[in-house]
Amino acid sequence: MRAEHVRDQPGHLEFRFVVQARVDFGAIRAFPVMWFCMFTKRLSRPFLCLVVTGILVIGIAWLDNNWSILPPSRADFLGRMDNAIRASRDWVLAMGDPTMFLINEESAALLQNAVLMHMVADCARASSDERLQQLAVLYFSVNAADPYSMGRLVDRNRRFKWPSHHEWSAEDYQPWFVHAVAPTEYPLSAEAHANMFSPDKYRSGGATHQLFALYLYRNYNGATPDLNHLIHHISVRIASEASIDFRVTDLYLQRIAFLLAAGQIDLVRHRWVERALAAQRSDGGWLVSWHGWLPSPFRFRFEEESSTSHATVQGMWMVYMLKYRYPQWIEKNYQ
Repeated sequence: MRAEHVRDQPGHLEFRFVVQARVDFGAIRAFPVMWFCMFTKRLSRPFLCLVVTGILVIGIAWLDNNWSILPPSRADFLGRMDNAIRASRDWVLAMGDPTMFLINEESAALLQNAVLMHMVADCARASSDERLQQLAVLYFSVNAADPYSMGRLVDRNRRFKWPSHHEWSAEDYQPWFVHAVAPTEYPLSAEAHANMFSPDKYRSGGATHQLFALYLYRNYNGATPDLNHLIHHISVRIASEASIDFRVTDLYLQRIAFLLAAGQIDLVRHRWVERALAAQRSDGGWLVSWHGWLPSPFRFRFEEESSTSHATVQGMWMVYMLKYRYPQWIEKNYQ
């Protein structure tokens, strides 16, 4: 505000007061920054503590997921593995009882899933276990309406029948499995074929399913240098994810089992196997989640859980392969 001299006549003096508003745009722009600084200054200590605590927790979990402070001896590990084999076998055989098929959800989930029954059949072949072999054969009687569209996953000598009732897209992984075991009878579309053999398209569960399809393809049709290179390339990515994802979920077991099935034993860390064995439940099975945290990083389920066929058969396949197919892995990692 300032005073301006208006008139100056004899005996009369007049002033006009003028108000000027000067806007400091720099101060306006700086206000949010000043407010943020004052706000964070008040919260800086608890916020910093929260960040540091989070980093420490994640760091400790990562270390615990990849290294053992006191690794078990070979004798101790073999004992744990044999216990896991016995307990998981008993659980799977109980769920495979055909009298439970119509009354137990996990029994149906086991007997109707050709991929899980492939794992059961492989365990039976590796160990010459007649009861597991009998369980694998049940797949064809339980699924009498359509046992042959995916039956070759369970028994490679079975005839193939076109899966007429399935409407799969090029992004589905089920056609990969069918094509892998019956490439002539069930050719893929160009897009689906490109997806199945893509080196870098898939992550997480998509990558493990792709690896399983490639394992089947090589197992049923023979190896080539390019296929071996692709399998190793995808396996390295899966192993890198396994080193970061410390949650012992269904996917955790799947990564280990599929890496072993693909013959990538040097990528499997002994600490992962130890944690998988420690997560086995007293009934011999495994859970889908880890303390309510599902395989998807943004999904949780806080309710009482039971062992599932999907997780348990993968865990069983893992320990059977270690014992019967890869004893050299045990010799290398345990003294």
